Amino acid sequence: MELEPSRRRASLRASDADREQIVAALRQHHGDGRLTVSEFTERMSLAYEAKTLGDLEGLTTDLPPLPPPPPERPDPVRINRGRFYQHLLTYTCVNGFMIVLWVVTSVFAGRLLFFWPVWTLLGWGLALGSHAIRAFGPQVEASFSERHRDAWDHRQDPWGGHRPGRGPEDPHGGPSRPRAYR
Repeated sequence: MELEPSRRRASLRASDADREQIVAALRQHHGDGRLTVSEFTERMSLAYEAKTLGDLEGLTTDLPPLPPPPPERPDPVRINRGRFYQHLLTYTCVNGFMIVLWVVTSVFAGRLLFFWPVWTLLGWGLALGSHAIRAFGPQVEASFSERHRDAWDHRQDPWGGHRPGRGPEDPHGGPSRPRAYR
């Protein structure tokens, strides 16, 4: 006799990863205040003793589902290095094409012409070197404005919600001044 799918899943043996996933969910619920310390420790010990997936599912049936984890923030160092590699590939392709073009024109001229691709190789090469230093050199901490962006967001507008020069009190632009100075 074949079991229905939900009962079949409940009878499957639980892995260590399944147990750790349930314990992590219980830890989150405990941190959110849904479980007391004694309930958390009791359910955690039952999770580690569970043999089947059905035993594990019974530990969280009275708890709401957890929200999905926030998306992982990309690593800025990895992104910067990826951009450098794109820059390097573009540099190599474009300058390789220019060198081939120089070789072809030299062959048709019957003599070696001035190596004019040197200008793009050197000029663009300096920019590429600068990019390489930024990508692979010491990583600089975030700028002041990036570090303190949240600290500055709470400030009130010093013009009371009006942009300078746009308010009715000063049609000529700039912050309004007392009448004596107009």
